[in-house]
Amino acid sequence: MRRLRGIYCAAAAGSLLASAGAMAANAEFQDFFFDVCGAPSGALATRCAETTAGLGNLSGDSESSLNPSQNLSHNQSLVGSAVARSKEARERGEKLREGEVGDGSAAQVAAGPWSLLLNVRGSWFESDGNSATDRERDLEGDSHAAEIGVDYRASERVVLGALLGLERTDYEYAAENPGVNFTPASIAGDAESEDVYLTLFGSWTVGGHGFVELAGGYEQAEGTFRRNSVFQESTRTLGQVDVRTSGDSDTTVTWLGINAGFDVDRGALSFGPYVGLTSTSAKLDAYTERDLSNSGLNMHFGSTTRDSLLAHAGVRTSYVFSTGVGVFVPQVRVEYQYEFEDDPQTVDARFELDTAGTEYRLTGGSGDNDAFNAGLSLSTVLPNGWMPFVDFSMLFGHDTLERQRATLGLRVEF
Repeated sequence: MRRLRGIYCAAAAGSLLASAGAMAANAEFQDFFFDVCGAPSGALATRCAETTAGLGNLSGDSESSLNPSQNLSHNQSLVGSAVARSKEARERGEKLREGEVGDGSAAQVAAGPWSLLLNVRGSWFESDGNSATDRERDLEGDSHAAEIGVDYRASERVVLGALLGLERTDYEYAAENPGVNFTPASIAGDAESEDVYLTLFGSWTVGGHGFVELAGGYEQAEGTFRRNSVFQESTRTLGQVDVRTSGDSDTTVTWLGINAGFDVDRGALSFGPYVGLTSTSAKLDAYTERDLSNSGLNMHFGSTTRDSLLAHAGVRTSYVFSTGVGVFVPQVRVEYQYEFEDDPQTVDARFELDTAGTEYRLTGGSGDNDAFNAGLSLSTVLPNGWMPFVDFSMLFGHDTLERQRATLGLRVEF
């Protein structure tokens, strides 16, 4: 059987190279599909029968198209959201300290120990998944969140807080390249998730200017993941089969972060360094796709976990402007981040109609370990204890990922 496979593969490859030149291919997935066609059932058996001698030989374009590497991205987007929430917890501490300081002439805001926090936030991201190696796919997307929280000033040095949020995330995968008699869909799939999350926060003032902050969170996400791919046998003489699948799964995310630094005040100017660490774990439950196109090519994916241990070191500076309306505090910050958990993510997949249950292991890329974050914000401290603020930040210097985030919020002390 293996000798026959080699003969047919060589013949098909020669024919294709003569007529079409170089094209996308995934040898690992092709070997997997050879094994799958040894024990198919239902519509999957029909697909195998459409290939030369029923062995499962695919066109190079179809090898890459059917490779379900979209699955590798699901956890990464949620890890990124958790890291963003850790940053938000740090920014909450900054806003609290900004609300306490004046420029020597501004009166301090007299308020009670409780604060109510209302936030709306938008994020935009784009990832280059290194499609040249078929490891992960290019994607772009956005998320939008609404949050409500409370802070309690337990003493002059200690502030505790909690925040509850809802977030919606959508992203889609870049279209595949067309080939000989090969016409892919306008996108290679898309995904959406709805998340509910809880963040707990604590800030301690150390000495006159130092601070230590601890934060942690729990998140539950419900996601729908869709793939668009193309089945095409190696000779490219039969019409292609458009493959449409969809699956639902839940993801649990937990994270814990620590941040420490100090502020130096020079009149209205304040600046200081900070360092910290955030540990995140995201677990995606196993799920089975629905076969929306009756192609027989829907798959089952095992559960997978993605971990992150991200260190950061940065510096921030702010300036206090006192006016008759209130106190305005613009701030600029820049930080460097380094990822210690760089092991590639793996996911085991199999075709639902493969009676032998042959598994295919997806392995992601290692990715880039370091990047930079820059942020700009404006906080206002009003005499009645209201503190509106706006914040914008962006990730840059990363090999494969770009991300921007904007937050509009209001803190009300009472």
